[in-house]
Amino acid sequence: MQNLWRRLSALKSDDLMYYCVVLTFFLLPTGTAPPLIAIGLAALVWLVSGKVCHIKTILRQSWFFPLIPILVLPWIGLLYSQNTDLGLDYAMKTKYWIAVFITAGLVLDENRVYLLLKWFWAGLFLGACLALLQYTGMMAPIEEKHLGFGIVHTFISMYLIIGILSVSFYFKRETAWNKKFILLFLMLAFLFHLAVLEGRSGYLIFGILSPLVANNLMHRFSWKIKITVSILLICALLLSPVVRKIVNNTVINLKDQKEKILSGEDVVQFPRAFILRESIHIFMSHPFIGIGTGSITEPTKAKGHRVDHPHNNLLYMATSFGIFGIAAYLWFLWKMFKLSWTSRETATGYFVFSTCSVLFLSGMFDTQILNTETLLFLSVSYGFLNHLDPDNRKEV
Repeated sequence: MQNLWRRLSALKSDDLMYYCVVLTFFLLPTGTAPPLIAIGLAALVWLVSGKVCHIKTILRQSWFFPLIPILVLPWIGLLYSQNTDLGLDYAMKTKYWIAVFITAGLVLDENRVYLLLKWFWAGLFLGACLALLQYTGMMAPIEEKHLGFGIVHTFISMYLIIGILSVSFYFKRETAWNKKFILLFLMLAFLFHLAVLEGRSGYLIFGILSPLVANNLMHRFSWKIKITVSILLICALLLSPVVRKIVNNTVINLKDQKEKILSGEDVVQFPRAFILRESIHIFMSHPFIGIGTGSITEPTKAKGHRVDHPHNNLLYMATSFGIFGIAAYLWFLWKMFKLSWTSRETATGYFVFSTCSVLFLSGMFDTQILNTETLLFLSVSYGFLNHLDPDNRKEV
């Protein structure tokens, strides 16, 4: 009887933790605080239920090893940081990686993954509906140019692209036409929301990954059809007046500011050119251990423009921790990509592969491993590797 009671108690805590994670995915597109509260509840269940005791098992998994340098380097870099206040803030962000243990310890199967993604899509769809109301003038925008939940265009664009990729995966597997229609409708809703957000990186990343979407939509057809559909998806995005305006303004500004950009000046319209040049210079000057966590502010401030981070994951690791940072970041990405790619025919594998691909590309335009929203998403997604690792098929 005692063993039965223990099993029932464990099952209850497992379910509760799972539904807290589901709630986290639903709330992810809404901003920072709501999903943090939800994952905090999951962490509370994880602690109280005793599942925290399984942390030793997770620490021994091969997929976890690449995460260790990501956790340790910010604290080591703090020892020689030139800006300890900002450096401590960045080092403290490692606390969000606790979510890895939560999702790694979930009891998952294909049905549970599907339910989790449905709620993620529901959150994205609510944002798309809100964006439609605001874009058509039926509802006043909460803030000018911020449609739907897109207060920060970077992270909401990434969520939408991951949503499109994951929906297209299920579209490929679905046989019932009525369900295929619903999935297609969701993809179009997410594409519309992406098209009215003023996020240049989102447009570019969707264009790069559009062949993956086309491959899922036209999986029974030839590669020529798939390429055609991929081009049509990009054209559909370009139909948006918002996208055309952003693209045209970007081209015009690039032509007008070309000489200043090439000379290394800080151009308001393209600050990342200055940031890129300075980050490379810092790394070349300190190639082995970098200049410490959060320290990029000091050399850039001396040149008249303070930069808090390089707006690039790889450059952040390079300037902060040198070649050790670069090696750690590439090892982390390679492990995530390798495991998810080999399991891409499963729902969990394809979701992690989509997340890895999108956040890797978006990490070229922003420091996603520092931004709370994308860092939380990356951490919960990385924990799913525990359910893909061929050396760890048992539930933790």
